[in-house]
Amino acid sequence: MTEKTDIRDSDEKVVEIEMERLRTFTNHPFKVIGDSQMIELQDSIKKYGVLNPLIVWPRKEGYYEIISGHRRKYVAERLGYKKIPVIIRMMQDHEAVVTMVDSNLQRGQITPSEKAYAYKMKYDAIKKKAGRKNRYVLYCVKRYVNCPLCQGHFE
Repeated sequence: MTEKTDIRDSDEKVVEIEMERLRTFTNHPFKVIGDSQMIELQDSIKKYGVLNPLIVWPRKEGYYEIISGHRRKYVAERLGYKKIPVIIRMMQDHEAVVTMVDSNLQRGQITPSEKAYAYKMKYDAIKKKAGRKNRYVLYCVKRYVNCPLCQGHFE
């Protein structure tokens, strides 16, 4: 049996935030649609409540931008929730983009265009963080991906 570990920073805690203080992540590439998974999520939240808090980051304008949990917020809103549990995470712009993309790519039903746009956002965020020119980052990525001998040595 494996033990679960909490990956939150020690200063992070779950708090409840009013729905009107939450905003969708800027240029969020994933659509929130009413599919069969959304119906299952709605049934679960109706029965048990929101079990996994949203991850948000504060914006200087006074609201919070959702990094992870757009679908949970959508369902909770439809069910009449006024507040929702969140984890407020302090991060840089590029960290927020990478976290948002990674937390959403694990979902099963993502269109190829959503996936492509998300990977481009992540690529641009990594490039910005590295402070490198576009061609240099692309060169490094291609070299690593196309070289099986390199892949095992740099992890």
